[in-house]
Amino acid sequence: MKIALHFNADHESLGSLYGYTIYEEIFKVILENRTLNISSKLFVGDLLFLLYSQEEVQKKVEENVTSTTYQVNPEKYYQLIESWLYSEENNWKKFDSKRLENSLNHNIFAVCFESLDLKWAEYLFENLKDYEPFIGAMEINDSNKTHWMLYSRTLIPYARIRNKKLNLFHDSFESDDLDTEMQKEYLKIGFESVEFEDLKLKYSIFDSFHDYEHARRVAEWKKGFGSSLAYIADNVVSQLSDIAPDLGNKLWSALNTYESSETNEQFAQVVTTCRRIFEYVTDCIFPPQNELNGNGNSLKADKYKNRIYEYSKQNKLSSTNIDLITASTELLFAQWSKLNNLANKGVHAEVYRDETRRCLIRTVLMLDDIISLKDGSFEIQPNINLS
Repeated sequence: MKIALHFNADHESLGSLYGYTIYEEIFKVILENRTLNISSKLFVGDLLFLLYSQEEVQKKVEENVTSTTYQVNPEKYYQLIESWLYSEENNWKKFDSKRLENSLNHNIFAVCFESLDLKWAEYLFENLKDYEPFIGAMEINDSNKTHWMLYSRTLIPYARIRNKKLNLFHDSFESDDLDTEMQKEYLKIGFESVEFEDLKLKYSIFDSFHDYEHARRVAEWKKGFGSSLAYIADNVVSQLSDIAPDLGNKLWSALNTYESSETNEQFAQVVTTCRRIFEYVTDCIFPPQNELNGNGNSLKADKYKNRIYEYSKQNKLSSTNIDLITASTELLFAQWSKLNNLANKGVHAEVYRDETRRCLIRTVLMLDDIISLKDGSFEIQPNINLS
């Protein structure tokens, strides 16, 4: 999700140089999170409602010099506000209604996160709502031309944040004027490192892909692909819980543990749960038949691949299906092996978190592959307790 935080730039507590004061408040809230997991670019600036509500009222030409006078059209201004707030029916947004109403006649400053999940959007709102200049937060949709105009077209790329690492953006021609004092201030807040990153004119008028049509296509892809991933998750639980009724509990446990994890040991527990999910579903659908027990991931992988192969042969499935599920099984066991090696090396929890997230996703995709082996629905095998 693309999420923007909004502030009353004219609030008396901010003063004239309000940018850093607001960034400091946001970053402190982020760095206080014990399960920090954030990676996003930040774009900042005032929302130019007055500029985009202007219309030409007079044009003069004197001695080949043209001068034009503009003024704000109140009707156009309120139409823009309406389009900004309400043209998106299903987008996530939370505002303090009283603060919002009071801010419409003031400058509104926005800090826009290019990629943020809903959990983090809710966290930021809840932890900033007592900060007086804070107005509220809203999901931004670049396929909405008003949103694109106010945010993607106008806001300035400011920084890239990845957990406790911050990169401050600059363009090559600004390399002799880097704000090292600001760098020191951010280190004081609690960032592990603060570096400078060259944008190389990305997001400028020279960037061939910095336009509405490209932004619209990306926004539509994110929305559509997000729906596809949500469908896969829904379908996995819907179809496989018929024959593996405890699947929902196991998936919930894996995700819940992942989201609350802080150490490698906790992430390792998620990986163990993922492996058990795969083994549980496979045992339910492809029960063992006269197979030897082996030790180690490679032997286990072969054991499950053999079961799936036998099932595919008995049901006369195409070789494509067999190859797909075999490749998926190998990928999953390779991921578990990689995570075990990382844990033994004692890598930073941030690295282990990313790899564990991939393991969760691969597990769900693997379950989707298993569904593809069945022509039709799976047999319902509920766990009934008549007592």
